[in-house]
Amino acid sequence: MTKHHVAIALTTALLAGPVMAAQDPVTPYPAAFFAPAQPYSAFDMIARLPGFSFDGGDSDVRGFSGATGNVLIDGKPPASKSESLEAVLKRIPARSVERIELIRPGAAGVDLQGRSLIANVVRRAETTTRGRVEAGTDWHRDGLTAPRLAGEITRRSGDRLTELSASVGREIDDDKGQGPRRRVSPTGALQRDAVYREDQAHKVAEIAAGHERALLGGKLRLDASVKSENTRADILEVASFPAPSTEVVVEREKVLEREIGGHFDRALNERWTLETLALHHATRVRAGDAADEDGGVSTTRLASDARETIGRGLLRRKGQAITLEVGAEAALNVLDSHSGLAQNGVAIALPAANVRVEERRAEGFATATWRVTTAVTLEAAMRVETSTLTQSGDSTLSKSFVYPKPRLLLTWAADDRDQFRFEIERRVGQLDFADFVSSTSLTSNTITAGNPDLEPDKTWRLSATWERRLPGDGAIVLTARHDAISDAVDRVPVIGPGYAFDAPGNIGDGRRTEIELDASLPLQALKVRGGLLKATIIARRSRVIDPATGAARAISDEPALEGTIHFTQDLPAWRARWGIDATLAEDKPEYRFDEVRHDAAQARYGMFAELRPAPAWNMRVHADNLTNGKVSRRREQYAGPRGTAALKRVETREMEHGAFAGVTVQRAFGG
Repeated sequence: MTKHHVAIALTTALLAGPVMAAQDPVTPYPAAFFAPAQPYSAFDMIARLPGFSFDGGDSDVRGFSGATGNVLIDGKPPASKSESLEAVLKRIPARSVERIELIRPGAAGVDLQGRSLIANVVRRAETTTRGRVEAGTDWHRDGLTAPRLAGEITRRSGDRLTELSASVGREIDDDKGQGPRRRVSPTGALQRDAVYREDQAHKVAEIAAGHERALLGGKLRLDASVKSENTRADILEVASFPAPSTEVVVEREKVLEREIGGHFDRALNERWTLETLALHHATRVRAGDAADEDGGVSTTRLASDARETIGRGLLRRKGQAITLEVGAEAALNVLDSHSGLAQNGVAIALPAANVRVEERRAEGFATATWRVTTAVTLEAAMRVETSTLTQSGDSTLSKSFVYPKPRLLLTWAADDRDQFRFEIERRVGQLDFADFVSSTSLTSNTITAGNPDLEPDKTWRLSATWERRLPGDGAIVLTARHDAISDAVDRVPVIGPGYAFDAPGNIGDGRRTEIELDASLPLQALKVRGGLLKATIIARRSRVIDPATGAARAISDEPALEGTIHFTQDLPAWRARWGIDATLAEDKPEYRFDEVRHDAAQARYGMFAELRPAPAWNMRVHADNLTNGKVSRRREQYAGPRGTAALKRVETREMEHGAFAGVTVQRAFGG
């Protein structure tokens, strides 16, 4: 599917006639809407929602409010952070879904978590036992395989629901591969020529259980999970110039996550509802790298233990025109981290190598949603966050923060098919505890220092969204955002007696502008029966002042363009569907104090086909990276701080993973 076809489809859709009224903040899509695509799970159904772009959330974010994705299940977010939202949705059989709702501001009784569009999966309330088993594998280059086994069972009886799931498998990192690694002087003269190869695999096993039932006039949901992930990377670099040499690096990491949590909801009377949540999450990391280059041995080690405990409560009052929400969330986070570096058995001193970080954070919030008319909704919210950070170990420090976070959202349904949303919000970033601790990369020969003086960035965001619903249940959502940032987090030097390292740090004010397009375009007008084109594309421009040079540049790790395009065609007569997936090329710059990096990935394309020979069976085959899209890194290294020191050399590294393919077979059972 080319850009030319996308343009034709967009033009056809925009010229189309009016469709059903769009004033209702809840748009239901019954199970019959998804039937032509023969979905196997709720996740397959979510992928077909018009104008909706799935966001699985970020489990690394501390607290609950910022970690949830944009999909609810029976009106509530999953009470889990360790299990991905995608995995939860894939566990819900499509035949147990009654409908999926698209919810916008103004819907009574729904916590949108500050989002302007969410989906809600509503399951059938029927007595039944259902399950699924899945087996599959991917085949990568040089005989590397990634097998996987999974299964789950669900039992619903009246108001009780019990779920069990387990999976085990291996994942191959398709961003790794092999290719040339060269260094040249500023004049282009070859300084070093080598062949680089990196293979990385993850062995993952997890088990999860959930149970919900009526209790004390409300509903109680409990969840527990354990996840183990072992990662190994084998790296080989063979140099042929200026002299033959060989470097072997082995990287290992073991991560164990355990979580238990639950939420309890109860209607207090006809208007007031109480929602509560409690969660405890623990992560244990043990990692170590070893590099041997012509007899010289370097080793690193990392031992990290993190714990998070969250409590959250919310009271909601539903009225005919106004909905009020008030609540609070409290969290205790603790990280104990110890890292080390040695060369030929001699320990190398690192700043902030042994650190304990403790954060006590609380947030109070209130939201009022006013349905002014059937076409206009106004939402006003205020959150106040307080936190105290305490560090001990190699650095001792205590900080306290108080941040108000107001938000105002206006939604206007202009006519039967057009809706506009205007928003202003103050956002406060969340510090990554890993930024307080030093880390070492043996493959790139860099040390990143921990920085105890970090503060979160603060952002005023202005955004405007136009949503246009199209015939054939298509949609186009166009969003423009502008961010005014203070205390932007980027890269700064950490200089001490006898050392100068790069570290995360605050570099002053910045700005960011984004244009995002989400489109769901049925292709019947182009004579592609059963065809659907979905695209999510973000164009971005950001600016900060580089602390090393004083010149304006982009914010590190933010690509100027990113996105995906998916074409699918349903073939119900054959009980099949097929499609093409494309990921746009992107380039992420990173500006260190003595180096500029560009991590780039070429565009990637894949194809898949699914067959449902019987209602209980689903078979999928896929082939990815068909055009052998490469991943590359360019490093412009300076003799000292950029802006005062001359360019020393330029290093380039390219990795080709090659095309790979896989097959998955699923078998459902039960009612």
